[in-house]
Amino acid sequence: MGAWGAAILSDDIAEEVSFRYKDLLGGNYSNEEASKIVIEGFQNELDEEEITAFWLSFALIQWKLGRLQEEVKSKAIEIIDSGVDLKRWEEDPKLKKKREAVLLKLKEQLNSPQPQTKKVPKRFVTDTFLKASDAISYELLSGNYIILKVIRIVEQWTGDKYPLFEICDWKGNENEIPSKEQINELELKKWTWDNGNQELKTLAIFPAGKRDDPTKRLKVVAEGVRIVFEMEAPSILLTWKEFDEKLNKFYHFK
Repeated sequence: MGAWGAAILSDDIAEEVSFRYKDLLGGNYSNEEASKIVIEGFQNELDEEEITAFWLSFALIQWKLGRLQEEVKSKAIEIIDSGVDLKRWEEDPKLKKKREAVLLKLKEQLNSPQPQTKKVPKRFVTDTFLKASDAISYELLSGNYIILKVIRIVEQWTGDKYPLFEICDWKGNENEIPSKEQINELELKKWTWDNGNQELKTLAIFPAGKRDDPTKRLKVVAEGVRIVFEMEAPSILLTWKEFDEKLNKFYHFK
């Protein structure tokens, strides 16, 4: 974990704290329950230096949501007053000076009236019915079809799951969908850049939200097909709602 700026939330720890805390609140945990879980979890994970970043970021996150607890506020202000956090910035005097100003501002903010309590919605978790080595047909906006093969299912620590595809160099109508044996022999389609350069890419595709549902245009047409790409091949991350535009622009499928 590390910081990429002097701001309180410009830190890997702050990002993870925010995610875990909001995920719990969105899952109908009370503020007290969510805070207890977050505090216990991070105290067991972080070293003495990192824990200062935890308390400072957690205090600011809670304040912004109108949920600042006295225990969290006291810990953060104690850290600010002690100057212990500034030890992390000793090697860069300019950043240390910026951090000092940030800490003073944070102390003032934590001592000011916090906003009204904000409701945190339940997080949308992406999932997929597909599995590795599935071949699927995808209906284009034109009514034609293309073939994609699932290299693997990407599983994030957040619980999100989505497929990583390789795309076949084939387009046809519904009555021409190739057999499993034919799919195994298909070449892969290359991503064509604006300058004309071509490159094989894998596509990691996930829904942007509940309404970004591609299932009506997807159909598993074969299982256990041959996968060409290695696991660590260069990939493009995009949402299903972007997919048609990318197919048209970079694959000339429409």
